[in-house]
Amino acid sequence: MAPLSTLLGTLALVTSAAAFTTAPLHTHARRLSPLHQLGDDKGGGSAIATPKTKQVTTTVQKQKQESKQKKKFKPSEPDQLNENDFEDAPMYRLYLIGDEGYDQEHVVTRIHEIVEDCSEDDAATLFKAAYQGGEAFMGKYPMEIAETYAEQLTRSDPIIYADVRDDKE
Repeated sequence: MAPLSTLLGTLALVTSAAAFTTAPLHTHARRLSPLHQLGDDKGGGSAIATPKTKQVTTTVQKQKQESKQKKKFKPSEPDQLNENDFEDAPMYRLYLIGDEGYDQEHVVTRIHEIVEDCSEDDAATLFKAAYQGGEAFMGKYPMEIAETYAEQLTRSDPIIYADVRDDKE
């Protein structure tokens, strides 16, 4: 075992010593390739050879076709899509609640701005009806729209009271 370790140690020293020595510089390079034999002024090199065999690739695509059978209807039958397939949204009533502290100009202006289908004359009529009777019916709307109108009126400064009730009551 000792000669083997001595041999490996010597080999390591020789290899490491050769790695740090300077390599001799050659001032002229040997031209071994036939591409450079014509000289520097000719550009050297031959043309790229073309292969003697031709390579042909063909691709085959298979398409799957789905066949759907159309339902046959008699000419006297109506279309299967009826207008009755959709249900109307449940309607809710919007009420303006009367209050003695209201300023008529403010209430009429806000109702006209918030409620889309209400003119200033209609808003003035609603204000008078709410002032005299305690509340005034403003209209029937889907739930989201009625709640939006009521919330916007309630957020006015000064506050305008409004109530949303189910149409079935």
